Order: sequence, then structure tokens, then C-alpha cells
Amino acid sequence: MSKTISTIALTILFAIALTLGTGCRSQQAASPTTTVTSVAPIPAAPVLIAPVNESTTSGLAVKLEWQPSTGATTYSLQVATDSAFTKLVVEKPSLASTYYEMASELSWNTGYYWRMSASNASGTSSWSMPRTFSTPIFQLGKIAFSKREDGAGTEEIYVMSADGNNQTRLTNNNATDCWPTWSPDGSKIAFQSIRTGQNQVYVMNADGSNQTNLTDSPGNSAMPAWAPDGTRIAFSSDRGGNNGIYVMNTEGNNQTRLTDNVDGLPSWSPDSAQIVFAREVSSGKNQIYIMNADGSNQTRITNNAANDWAPVWSPKGTQIAFMSNRDGNWEIYVMNTDGSSQTRLTNNPAMDGLPAWSPDGTKIAFLNIQGAKSDVYTMDANGNNQVCIAPDIQHDMPLAWR
Repeated sequence: MSKTISTIALTILFAIALTLGTGCRSQQAASPTTTVTSVAPIPAAPVLIAPVNESTTSGLAVKLEWQPSTGATTYSLQVATDSAFTKLVVEKPSLASTYYEMASELSWNTGYYWRMSASNASGTSSWSMPRTFSTPIFQLGKIAFSKREDGAGTEEIYVMSADGNNQTRLTNNNATDCWPTWSPDGSKIAFQSIRTGQNQVYVMNADGSNQTNLTDSPGNSAMPAWAPDGTRIAFSSDRGGNNGIYVMNTEGNNQTRLTDNVDGLPSWSPDSAQIVFAREVSSGKNQIYIMNADGSNQTRITNNAANDWAPVWSPKGTQIAFMSNRDGNWEIYVMNTDGSSQTRLTNNPAMDGLPAWSPDGTKIAFLNIQGAKSDVYTMDANGNNQVCIAPDIQHDMPLAWR
């Protein structure tokens, strides 16, 4: 009897298990098929396009542009005044376009860093490599120049605003004072003067006071150029029998000859490591050379049948402006510092020469000389927008802009 009951119980349990198992299988069969959806990858950081790295804007408005990142839906922008991006002036976390126009956030004479990241539903990229740009100096300083007074045979040194206004006389001697060059901080001006019977290099305060002879040596010393690091003045002197280039400290000590040829018109690179100058390579023909600040590695960078003269290094260090008569008339040219890409900027019937860069490198001042009449012009660094700022100053000596 008990054996029969046990058999019946086992049969019932087996039936229950079978039923439950069938139900589970039925339930599994009825479940919908799972579809795997692909997820877009996190986009790469954007590539920055404009402005050009280390460029200077034309004003306080700039359009920042970047290439679209594949799969990106929004972009984040940061602009700061430090490379660590702790001093932010702009932070935009959700930009849909690939540009941003800054119109009111910038200040004059300031350097900026900017970077971008890209985002979508999957996440956000790392920051792009930052780029830099700068805004120009609001007041483009002052221009020093020499001017011949009406009826006088000598020239005196003046300064004026960069627009030609506020002309102020600094020297008042019976001999010609000319060829001014500013100290980097603008507190002093070195110049040449023939008041002792021969040209010598002098220095004075920016208001014309405390005029002091630095060279005071046999022979002529002229064409001073103040080094951007403020420690030295280069000049040309014939004391050794021909016009070589010398350097001295700003008190006139340690006068050292650098070249042994007929050389002049020195101009320093912005880092004070090199000097560009003009060398007479044949009778009446000059070409442009570069050398290290100690006189080594003298290298010719122009080579043509005409005259290339009065080279001046750009404040950004990438170009040299100079004057040349290679096209039959004296005009202003620019070139890269290795002599490549020589480009004519002016094309006037009168003589254009003696260029001087603005402190931010965006403009060039020059003389337009018509016989005894000379006008001071400024133009953009590419030759556009040539404007006369000071008519009829009656001189033909270089300008100095700071």
C-alpha cells in the first residue's frame, strides 16, 4: 500500500516538473529578440583654423574658426590670457557652429590662448592643442625723425604721434642731428650728430634732455641701432679705414668691431641674436647680409644687379623690409629672413625708401622723396592703405617707430 502511494507521488511530482519546464520553454520562446544598437564614438578634438597661430589681430574683433569633428554635435570653447587657462575671458560650452566671433571680450595689447573640444552623446573629446593671438597696441606709439627747418641747412630730431600730429622738436644745434633709434623702453633716443666736425653717436632722454656723446673717437660713427634687449647699440664707423659695423654697450663702453668690409645700416632681430645690414659689394652697389650678434656667420641674402639698402627687421622676426632700385626706381620691399619671397610693396613715381616697422609689426612707415621735398607715409605691412601722415618734412634720413 505504501509502495503504491510512493509511486503515485513520484508520478505527480514528475508531471509537475514536466509542466513547469514546458512553461519555461514556452515563455522563453515567446520573448522578443534583443537588437544591439551601435554607439557613435567620441569625436576627436577639433583642428583650429583661424586666426593664424601667434598672429596679431587688426583690432578688438576676431573670428575664431575650427574644422568640424566627425560625429560632433556641439563644441566647447575657452579663451584665456594664460596658457594654463585659469584666467578665462570666454567660456562657451555648447556651440553648434564651427566659428565664434569675439566682438567685446578683448583688450588692447594683450596676448590670448584659445582651445576647443567636441562632444556628442557618447562623450567629449580632449582639448585641442591651444593657439595664440594678440591684439594690437591701441596707440601705435611715436615716430622719431629728423626735419630740416625752413632756410636752415641742418636737421634736428623731432617726435610725432603715429598719425603725424603733435610734432615736437627735441634737438636744437648748429649741426645736423639725425638717424634716431629708440631704447626698448622708450625712455631714451640714440642718434648721430656732426656737431664736433665728424659724425658721432649721442644719446638723450626721450624729451631731448641730457644729450651725451657715446663714441667720441677718431673717424665718423653713425647709423646707431639699439638692441631690443636694451644692452647694446650697433653702429657704423670708418675709424678702421672703411665703414665697418661695431657694437658697444649703452654707456659707450666696449666698442667692438664686427665686420671688416664697407658695411652700414645695422638692424637687430627681435631676440637681439642677429643683425641685418647693407654691404657694398662693388662700387656703388649694396646688398643685404645677416650675421650673428658677435659678427660670425655673415651671410648674403639678396643678390641682384641693383642696389638693396636700408634693411629693417620686423618686430615679429619673420620678415625684413628694405629699399631697392631693382625695378628702375627706389621702392619698398619685404622678404623672409633667409632672403626668400622678395615682394615689392610700393610703386610710386617718386623715391620710396627708409622703411620703419610699427611696434606691432602691422604697419610700415617710409619716406616718399621728391627732390628736396619729403613726405612721411604709413602703409599696412602688405603695402595696402598708403597714407601720407606728415607732408614736406624736408629730410631723407631714417625714421624710428615705437
